[in-house]
Amino acid sequence: MNLNKILFLPILFLLFNCNQKQEKTENGINSESELKTQSESRNYKNEVSEFALNFSPKGASALDSIPENIIKDFRELRAIDEIAHEKYVTLIFTKLYAEHLQCCHQSYIIKHFPADKSEYDFDKLTMVNEFAFMSNYLDAEKLPEIWTSGIIEKWLTENPELLEFEPIGKYNQFIKTVSEKIKNGDYWDN
Repeated sequence: MNLNKILFLPILFLLFNCNQKQEKTENGINSESELKTQSESRNYKNEVSEFALNFSPKGASALDSIPENIIKDFRELRAIDEIAHEKYVTLIFTKLYAEHLQCCHQSYIIKHFPADKSEYDFDKLTMVNEFAFMSNYLDAEKLPEIWTSGIIEKWLTENPELLEFEPIGKYNQFIKTVSEKIKNGDYWDN
């Protein structure tokens, strides 16, 4: 055999293998890039709005039933679209309060705050923290003892423009109707 052919075959083999490794690396980079783009292009507003519009709270612990990935979506949305964040957090809490009034004729405690402010995690993924971020109602220096679902009434009074969003306006009207019945002692529909 010719010496040139003997040297040529290993070089050809090395070039072929290097080319395959480069293609795999480029494909890996493209895949990572595609995943990052897909993650960045997730439409948090659509996901949050769909959840909030379909949210049907049941009982005092309804906020605890909200999946962590949805709360993460709310957190992402606050950086992307603060108005949408405000609207959908408000809708969740308005629905919750309306449900509490309908089922049990009272608001329920949605959060006990620790006496020692250093024990409260403001960064924890909770809907209460999303509401706190939105409303700025929590003073890190002086935490309240509790929050009830009725806190949404204060928020809606201070932000009446939110009532223009039809679902919030509808649930707020329901809250007013049920509150009036409770005030009059007419708890049950005849």
